[in-house]
Amino acid sequence: MTTICKKCCSLFLCAVLLCCAFVPAFASDGRCDCGFSPIIYVGPLGCTPIVRDAGTDGEQALWKIDAGFLLSNLKDAMPKLTRAILTRDAQLLADALVQFVCASFGDLALDSDGNSKENVTTPELNVPQEERHGIDCDYYFDYDFRLDPCAHADRLHAFIEQVKTLTGHDSVKLKCSSMGGVVLSAYLNKYGHDGIDVIICRCCPLWGTAVAGEAFCGKLELNPTAITRYGEDAIPFLDTGFADDFIEGSLYALLDVLKGAGLIDGICALGDRIIRSVGDKVFREALIPIFGTLPGIWAFVPESYFADAVQFMGLPAQGGLHDKVFAYRHAMANIAANLQSAREDGVKVCIICGYNVQRTPLVTLWRSTSDGTVDTKYASLGATCGDVKEPLDESYLNAMRERTYLSPDRMIDASTCALADCTWFVRDWLHCNGNAGIDKLFELVMTSGEVSVRAFTAFPQFLEADDDRDTVYPVTGAPDAAQRLKERPSYLNWIRYLFSFLKRFWQSLPRLFQSAQRLHG
Repeated sequence: MTTICKKCCSLFLCAVLLCCAFVPAFASDGRCDCGFSPIIYVGPLGCTPIVRDAGTDGEQALWKIDAGFLLSNLKDAMPKLTRAILTRDAQLLADALVQFVCASFGDLALDSDGNSKENVTTPELNVPQEERHGIDCDYYFDYDFRLDPCAHADRLHAFIEQVKTLTGHDSVKLKCSSMGGVVLSAYLNKYGHDGIDVIICRCCPLWGTAVAGEAFCGKLELNPTAITRYGEDAIPFLDTGFADDFIEGSLYALLDVLKGAGLIDGICALGDRIIRSVGDKVFREALIPIFGTLPGIWAFVPESYFADAVQFMGLPAQGGLHDKVFAYRHAMANIAANLQSAREDGVKVCIICGYNVQRTPLVTLWRSTSDGTVDTKYASLGATCGDVKEPLDESYLNAMRERTYLSPDRMIDASTCALADCTWFVRDWLHCNGNAGIDKLFELVMTSGEVSVRAFTAFPQFLEADDDRDTVYPVTGAPDAAQRLKERPSYLNWIRYLFSFLKRFWQSLPRLFQSAQRLHG
C-alpha cells in the first residue's frame, strides 16, 4: 500500500512539474512584446461605400457614386432643365433641380428615428483579422457617415477590443482623419481614453466646419474672389500627367485673366440670382428632407450655428433623430476637455491642421482660413486666425504681450488653442492631402517619449507644405511669390510671381497718379 502511495505521489508530482513547465507558454500565449501597440486608422467621410439593394441586379452605389448614375438622373431631368432655360422659368428650374437631387441622393435619407432604409447598407465594413501590426500598417475603421456618431463610438469600442485581443496588446494608437475626429469625439465622451496611448487628429472638424453651419442655416453665396482663389489653391494638387507644370501654370493664368476680365464676377452674379430664385424650393423639397435627416452631417455644425440650424432645417423637437443629433452636441462640447484629460494621463496627443487655403466658395464666411474644407479655428480647437491669405489685424498683433505661439507669417496665434503645446499648423496644406513630411511627424509622435511643438527640431509648430517635393519645412515668414520662385523654380511659380507683380503694380497706380498730381499741383 505504501509503495502504491509512493508511486501515485510520484506520478502526481510529475504531472505537476509537467504542467509547471508549460505555464510560461500559457502565460505568454496571445501576448506581444514588440513594444509598439497597433494603430487604428479612423477614416474620413465616405470611407466606405453606401449601397442600395446590395447583391442584387439593381445594386447601386449611393455614395462614391458612379458618373453613369448621375448622368442617367441628369438625363431624366434634362427636359425640364431645357424648358426652364429657354423660358427663363425659375419655378421649372427649381423642379428640375429637386428632381435631380432627389433621384441622385434621396435614398441616403434616414427616417424620423435616424435609421437607414433596410435596403440601403454598407456591406463592406472592415473587421480586424490580421495579427500583423507596426509603424507601417494599421487597422482601418470605416463607418456609414450618415448615421449617429455615438453608434460609431460603440462599434469603435468593440473594434479596439478586438484589435487588442488579436495583437496581444493592452493599448492602441488612434489616428483620425477628417470626420474620423467626429467619431473620436463621440468615443472619448462615452468610453474615455483607457487603453489608448496615442491620439492623432488630422484635419478634423472637432468643433465643426463653417460650410456645414452656413449651409444648414441657408447661407449660400458665390463670391468671385473666393472661387478664383479656390481654383488657384487646388491647381498644384491636380494630376495632369505630361507637361504637368505647364498645364498648372496655364490654368493659374487663365483663372486670373478670367477674374480680371470680370467673367467670373458675371458667372457668380448669375449664380446668386439663380440661388435666390430657386434656393428656397430646393432646400425645402430636396436638401432638408435628405441631409437634414443625417446625424453624421449634423455633427459638422459648429455650436455658434446650431440653434439657427435647428430652426432652419426643421429638426423635430423630439424623437430618435432629435435625440441622436443632440447627443453628439455633448461630445463636441467636451472634446477639448477630454483630450486634455487624456494628455494629463500620459496619452500622446497630436492635433494637426492646415491653413491659408481658400475654403469652399459657396458660403458667406468664405474669408475664413482653412485647409479648403475645415476651418483652422475649428480644427485647432480655438486658434485665433487672420482671414485667408491675410495676417492678423495690426490692432490684435499690437495688443499681444506674448508671441511664443505666433506664427512667423503672423497669420495664426496658437496661444488661444485648447491644447496649444500639441497643435501643429501647416500652411498651404489641402485637406488631408498625403505628405511624406507629415507622415514623418506622425511617426515621431508615435515613437517618441515626449510630444509637443517644442520636442521635434525639424517639426516646429508652424510648417509649410511642399507638394512638389512631398514634404514640409518650417514657416519662416509671410508667403512670398518671389521667394517661392527662388526656392522652387517652375513655370507655375513663375506665373504666380508674374501675376503677383502685376497685381501689386495695378494696386500702386492710384498712389502713383496721386503723387504725380501733387508734383504738378
